[in-house]
Amino acid sequence: MKIGIQSGSSVREIGAEKAYRLFAEAGFETIDWNINDGLPGKLINSVTYQGNIYEKSVDEIMEYFSYEYEQIRKNGLEITQAHAPFPAYAQGKPETLDYMIEVYKKCILFCDRVGCKNLIIHGITLTKKDRENSPESVRAMNDKLYESLIPTLLLTDVTVCLENLFAGAGGIISGVCSDPYEAVEMIDRYNGMAGKECFGLCLDTGHLNLLKLDMRYYIPILGRRIKALHIHDNDGITDQHKAPYTGTIVWKDFYTELNRIGFDGDLSFETFHQTSIADVDEELILPWLKLICTIGKHFKNKIEGN
Repeated sequence: MKIGIQSGSSVREIGAEKAYRLFAEAGFETIDWNINDGLPGKLINSVTYQGNIYEKSVDEIMEYFSYEYEQIRKNGLEITQAHAPFPAYAQGKPETLDYMIEVYKKCILFCDRVGCKNLIIHGITLTKKDRENSPESVRAMNDKLYESLIPTLLLTDVTVCLENLFAGAGGIISGVCSDPYEAVEMIDRYNGMAGKECFGLCLDTGHLNLLKLDMRYYIPILGRRIKALHIHDNDGITDQHKAPYTGTIVWKDFYTELNRIGFDGDLSFETFHQTSIADVDEELILPWLKLICTIGKHFKNKIEGN
């Protein structure tokens, strides 16, 4: 079990060389790589999204990310999970799904090339403002999305992780996989179709808190299907991506339940707002990173029963 952090806004704000050096200096061992930066969500939702790097070959994608990859390796960091571009569907543009499926196939092959085991791919959620779709049509789109990736996954050792989501347009409501039984059914069915374990869950602690879902309820139901983590805190109202113990999450429930299911994956923090220069002075990035890493070590001890 290693302690990791998402590359997040730090790489964009202060540059890859400095950001990854600070991550390593703070004590982190692994990276959740924001490869979604190659195709930002604002482009997917815009009039056109053509011409991005994911239309190129895997070799060209490797070259595009080569400098950042070099900085990761230079600082002795492992890439244990990555965050794919999202959303997979843009309202009013149904053709987006087919396009994004091809993007995700490239992401899977890219992750396999750089030795990244887990790739987080957001599912599609019905929002309050969406009058084009129904729960049934959204479910069909999610099935198409994940089932279409099985042939590519079978060529690799990559696991695609669904994530427990919320929908924010028109007010916070439950999203795909926020119901633990839905998440179990989807993951088990897709793995059954694949004939091997190609799918798991990325447990997002902040999303659970926004939806007032108790970890003592959610985690035991998912059990060992939980393969990756997005650890962050919030006030239960907005998706703040803050350090643990700065919001309203009961963290004892987090590490106690992960201990009970025998979780042995990495502890990856998605606390990018806590270390963004939009929110804190640059001089405070390293102290915050060190504190977050210390919290990670504490969680590790608790989960491992020490």
